[in-house]
Amino acid sequence: MPLEPVAIVLDPASPIAVGGEAFEVHLPIFEGPLQLLLHLIESRQLDILSVPLAQVADAFVEHLARAPVDASNLSEFVAIAAQLIWLKSRRLLPGEAPTAIEDGTDEPDAATWLGARDLLAPLMHREPRESDLPDAPAVALPAVLLSESLDRLAAAPEPDAPPSEVVAREITIGMQIRVLLEALSQGGRVILQTVLAGARSRSEAAVTVLAMLELARRRQVRLEQSTLFGPIVVTAVETGS
Repeated sequence: MPLEPVAIVLDPASPIAVGGEAFEVHLPIFEGPLQLLLHLIESRQLDILSVPLAQVADAFVEHLARAPVDASNLSEFVAIAAQLIWLKSRRLLPGEAPTAIEDGTDEPDAATWLGARDLLAPLMHREPRESDLPDAPAVALPAVLLSESLDRLAAAPEPDAPPSEVVAREITIGMQIRVLLEALSQGGRVILQTVLAGARSRSEAAVTVLAMLELARRRQVRLEQSTLFGPIVVTAVETGS
């Protein structure tokens, strides 16, 4: 026979008495007997998720501390508290609802459903509290150990210096102007393509062309090209001519 939740049939208006003193619940959303709280929840007049059950249990424990323990009333409270916990656990289960058991009853077999979901997905997640974390013992390091560590650090050799950076040679227009003037001083004329053929890089060739144009702008040389894409003849201009 499948297990079912124990039905609790109580008079909602009759509070639980402990040692002759009635126990009532005092919450922001409800004040009154515990039986009435269960009745309102089961009749869906009050949302179980809005009831802090831990606070109800703490209040009953404080009530027991002030009054003698009555076994029958204590068992009645445990039965009602178990019913409230079961109702709240059903509301807290995420996602799909458990299916009904096969004997035709309306109540689901929660234990079977939870067992099938075990290790498949976490049901609830709660961040750890500081009280849940283990104590980390703080042990001070001996002063001798710290002193020895500093001595070994001071004795460590300095790291090798990084290799010097190789800086590419810079060629300026002024440098190439002097080179061109020296070449022109030997024969009075040169062919630009011949000068560019001796360039060691594209940048040197480009700066040489700019230097040649600068000399032409200063009217120190004359540029001649008789045919399209033909040789460019650079002739020195005599001073005073």
